[in-house]
Amino acid sequence: MTDRFARQRLLFGDHGQEKLRATRVAVVGAGGLGAFAVLELAYLGVGKIVIVDGDRLEVSNRNREVGAWESHQEGTPKVELLRELVAMIDSSIEVVAVPESFQSPEGRKALEQVDVVMGCMDRDGARLELNEFCCELGLPLIDMASDTFIDRNGVLFGGRVCVVTPETGCLSCQRVLDQREIRLDLASDEQRADVKAIYGVSQDALTRSGPSVISINGVVSSLGVIELMALITGIREPFAQLDYHGHEAFIRKVVDRENNCYYCALRPKPLTTPTTSSEDKLP
Repeated sequence: MTDRFARQRLLFGDHGQEKLRATRVAVVGAGGLGAFAVLELAYLGVGKIVIVDGDRLEVSNRNREVGAWESHQEGTPKVELLRELVAMIDSSIEVVAVPESFQSPEGRKALEQVDVVMGCMDRDGARLELNEFCCELGLPLIDMASDTFIDRNGVLFGGRVCVVTPETGCLSCQRVLDQREIRLDLASDEQRADVKAIYGVSQDALTRSGPSVISINGVVSSLGVIELMALITGIREPFAQLDYHGHEAFIRKVVDRENNCYYCALRPKPLTTPTTSSEDKLP
C-alpha cells in the first residue's frame, strides 16, 4: 500500500523522509509566517513540532492566520489554533504548544529540547535574542521576515530567509538586523520615554504595524521550509540568505558575512579527538 509520503520519498529517499520524522522543530512566532511554517512542517511529516508564542487571535490578524476558522473566538491562543491544525493533518505528530514568549522560562526550556529552530517574529530585538540563544546552544536557526514598504515609486514587498549555522554565519554577521530597531525594542520604559521626549517619537511609532498579506507570508515561509528541508534531508546545502523581491518577481541569493562575529563565537566548540604522533604509535 502506498503511504502518504510516497511522492516525497521520490525526492528525499527513505532515509530523508525518516530524518524528517526524527527531527524536532521549534517554530517561534505563530503569526502569519509561523502558521504557514507549521502547516508545511506537518505535511512534510516532521515528527515533533514545538510552537512558541504568547499572542492571541484578534480580528486584525484573521486575514493571515492559517488555521483560524470563523468558529474560533477572539482571544484564542495562536499556538492552540496550530495544535488543532496539525492534529487534523497528522495526529501522529507530537505537538508542544507553549503560549509564552521564547524569552520566558517555559519558552527557553522548550527550545532546549529541539534540533532546529524556525524564527517567525516581527521585531529585530527579539530576532537578535533568538540568534544569540541558538548560537549559544549550537542550534541551527532559520529566520524568516516579510515586509512591505511604500515610497514614491510605489509599493515594495517581499521578505528574506536567513540560515544560521557555523557554515553560514548568523543574523548579525549577515548584516540583516536593524540596529536602531534593536535599540528601541530592547530599551526600558524609561529609555523609551527619553526617546519620545528628545525626538518626539510616540510609543505607538515604536512598534511595526505595516501591511501584512497572506500570500506574501506564504512565499517567504515556503522558502524557509525549503531551506529547512535541505538542511535535514541533505538534498543540497542550505543557502545562507535569500531575498524575495515580490514587487519585481525574483529571488536573490546573498553571500555577505562579516568575520570575527561575537555571536558566532558563542557556539559550543566541537569536540576534538587527540591525535597520536608517529613516535607514540605502537609498532
